[in-house]
Amino acid sequence: MNPYIFILGLFTLAGLLTTIWGWRIIARARQTLRWPSTEGVIDKSEETSDTSDLLPTIGFSYMVAGQTRGSRLEFPGAITPTPEFTRHYLNKYPSGEKVRVYYDPADPDRTTLEPGLGQGDWLIFAVGLLATFTGAGLLLFGNL
Repeated sequence: MNPYIFILGLFTLAGLLTTIWGWRIIARARQTLRWPSTEGVIDKSEETSDTSDLLPTIGFSYMVAGQTRGSRLEFPGAITPTPEFTRHYLNKYPSGEKVRVYYDPADPDRTTLEPGLGQGDWLIFAVGLLATFTGAGLLLFGNL
């Protein structure tokens, strides 16, 4: 057996799995557009977080069904924050600012301040598709 076929098969499979992962990210982001919202307030707006000196901590509180809850703005795990990124979010969400909080009706502790697709949400899906089609194309039409 040609080792290149095995390697391309693994590459194609990894591309397919990445495509599925990217599609799930997109589907979850689109779900947030249908979530109900409530008024909230920024309780904490700090330059650093537990995980990064450049990733801000944006904490907020909100009320659902008569119960006060608290949450934090979650950033994608693959993000590489810059000082400008942090300043942007600290200016956008200063302490005491009233905000619209979108929450999952099935789990009101699952929230976001920014519903819908983020800037890089399509990237994982696109890279997965590219890898899948490249690998499959080379397997099918390459002279291995």
